[in-house]
Amino acid sequence: MAKAKKPIDWAAVEREYSKTDQSIREIARWYGISDKAIRLRAKEKKWPPRGEGAPQAAPQAAQPNSDAVEPIVERIRPAPAEFDASPEAIIGRGQKLAVRMLDELEADTANIGEIETAIEDATTGKNDARRRDAMLKAVSLPSRAGTLKNLALAAKTFAEASAPDGKKKQRQSAADQALSGGGKFAQRNGPRLVHSS
Repeated sequence: MAKAKKPIDWAAVEREYSKTDQSIREIARWYGISDKAIRLRAKEKKWPPRGEGAPQAAPQAAQPNSDAVEPIVERIRPAPAEFDASPEAIIGRGQKLAVRMLDELEADTANIGEIETAIEDATTGKNDARRRDAMLKAVSLPSRAGTLKNLALAAKTFAEASAPDGKKKQRQSAADQALSGGGKFAQRNGPRLVHSS
């Protein structure tokens, strides 16, 4: 026998929707319904805009774009002409970049709820469904797991590139050195013709 569905308290859902700053997903989870159902009901019943009665943060003075952008520009400005392009320097920079990207991934994962809420709030219109789905897919677990896998592969590659040579490579370089060094195993030169006058 099927379990009887609990009736939805739409008045309470509307109160939560209008008067709190909780995300629509959190409200939907609490009441056991889908966030889409809440959006459709809000549109159908013309509920007041989100957070109208919620306590608002004090407005802050607008920060000039130059103040926010300048530190970023300084960080990404190309290095001066004495840029080191040696393999060791490139490997070191690659390792540092992989670590920074791993830190970004960790921050994204730690704040995934806020990111999803921001996406939901920024794409509330009917025509934004495709955009919202694409943005949510970009921050989804499979996407973040794929990024982690790629970062792990990059870190492994950089570690292998910076590791000392293996025994086989060391033996080969020793043999090459013995051949070129003029020792008893060095390659002999052909006969020389001597001209006497």
